[in-house]
Amino acid sequence: MRKALSPIFASLVILAIVTVLFIPVFIWTTGLTAQTQSFWATSSLIAVERIVIEEVNLRSGNTACTIYVRNIGKTAIIIDDIFISASDGPLHIYDRTEFDADPHSVAQGDLIAVTIPDLGFIPMKEETYSVGVYTTRGIGDTYQTVA
Repeated sequence: MRKALSPIFASLVILAIVTVLFIPVFIWTTGLTAQTQSFWATSSLIAVERIVIEEVNLRSGNTACTIYVRNIGKTAIIIDDIFISASDGPLHIYDRTEFDADPHSVAQGDLIAVTIPDLGFIPMKEETYSVGVYTTRGIGDTYQTVA
């Protein structure tokens, strides 16, 4: 005659199996929650980050350009990229190493003059140019001007 497991020992075995199976689920959900928290933290910063281009000084025959950008958001911003393109011309991309922005971090409400000392092309008279300015978080504004 064979003996069965006692009910107490059987309950302990089931409890151990459930605990071992629960550990990976717990680790996965904890990591998922941490990723969700970082996503919402970044999203909240992006939601309060806003800029506006107030003026662009792009003159025909001049290879320099000054762009006036105001931070209208609720957090400090850093200008990261500038795009300039003619209506039928190529897109010119400038990163932080190719323009002068002082200060680098712009507080809420402040105006900054961003100067590109060498555009790499000469703006044509009466040509319409589109200028885009973007922050490190990808928030930006565009402005159209005639050289």
